[in-house]
Amino acid sequence: MDEYRIEDHPDLRDAGWARDAVRRAEREARVRRLRTLPRLPRRRFWGGLAIVVAAVALAWAVFASQPGSEPGSGSPAERRPVDLSEPFAGTAAAAWAEGEAGVVAPEPATVGGFTAEQVADAYARVRQAVVAARLDPRVVRDHDLEPFFGLFAPDLAESLRVLFDGRNDGEAALVVTRVDRGARLADVPPRARGEMVAEVGPQGELVVRTDYTFAYAFAPERPEDVRGPLDVVALSRFQVRYAVRDGDPGVAGLWADSSLGTFHSIGCSAAKRGFLAPAFSEPGLPPGLDFDLGSPSSPVDGCPD
Repeated sequence: MDEYRIEDHPDLRDAGWARDAVRRAEREARVRRLRTLPRLPRRRFWGGLAIVVAAVALAWAVFASQPGSEPGSGSPAERRPVDLSEPFAGTAAAAWAEGEAGVVAPEPATVGGFTAEQVADAYARVRQAVVAARLDPRVVRDHDLEPFFGLFAPDLAESLRVLFDGRNDGEAALVVTRVDRGARLADVPPRARGEMVAEVGPQGELVVRTDYTFAYAFAPERPEDVRGPLDVVALSRFQVRYAVRDGDPGVAGLWADSSLGTFHSIGCSAAKRGFLAPAFSEPGLPPGLDFDLGSPSSPVDGCPD
């Protein structure tokens, strides 16, 4: 019997195949490196995902001023008037800033060994990333991710492209907001509120922690079926830690090191596929999803496994 050696395999003698194999291996290595970065504590998982994609009740922070919003109040038959020309009316989000105006960097100051100028530059980069991920219509509505990818260090940008190859949509939902193709945003800007703060990271790098909540209003196909504001307003809160790093050309630039995301008043089926849709897109969900204003530390999962 002739001896068979692996190096004699015809694929390994094909230079083009070999180059492609190396590229695939490099891309997979980048993804593994991305997934091993430190992350914030996780709250809820769907199907063993490595990051959080949970539909939880954030109304304790978002709709505390909404009339009649008491724990357990409301039934599927109850309806409250909704002005679809002002869909945020009657919710706390009505008082939030519109669009990019809700993402404001604080006055820069020295942090550790970093100058106020360096902190200001980090704030500007992070603000761009937050706006691109959650508010830029090219990303949110059109699903064009290049404006977002281009803001990060080359190595991270390449890893993110792999994350959006169609196999990891659930995880990708934590990175950017993309409206489901079957849903349509209302003709009003999203609302936003939150904060960012600079600090020195665990490796001595300049870090910016962000915590922002976004409210998106949707246009229902059948307005007569809308039961209240939470049918047409979907919310998402994201806590992301960014870092500005030096190093070789692939590493130098902005990084997103850890993320935690929670959602409220959403379509669960779309969320599991990594997209945002309102509650009215999910037949059978109670209006607004039940929540407990008195338990902000114990969010309630609003979607089934």
